[in-house]
Amino acid sequence: MSLVATGMIGTGQSEHLDVILEGGHTYLIHVNPSEPGVDFDLHIYDQNGILVAWDETTAADAHGAVTPLITGPFRIVVNSVGGMSDYQVQVVG
Repeated sequence: MSLVATGMIGTGQSEHLDVILEGGHTYLIHVNPSEPGVDFDLHIYDQNGILVAWDETTAADAHGAVTPLITGPFRIVVNSVGGMSDYQVQVVG
């Protein structure tokens, strides 16, 4: 799995992406906006809706890592805290 989504969001907006991750593998999730002055956050939820990883720094991009115990659905949520930008979400694992 690599590029899983592209889009554009602005301040106060979010994008929800559902992916299936395989148990026992570590996945790195990257949110890469095209504009350097934005503040995007990342939240990753497991199949039970539990927040398992996040990045709420003030940096434009956001990164997280997760190693599922079992194969199942995960929800990736990208939030724009400030600014509007095109973005890409990549899942590497």
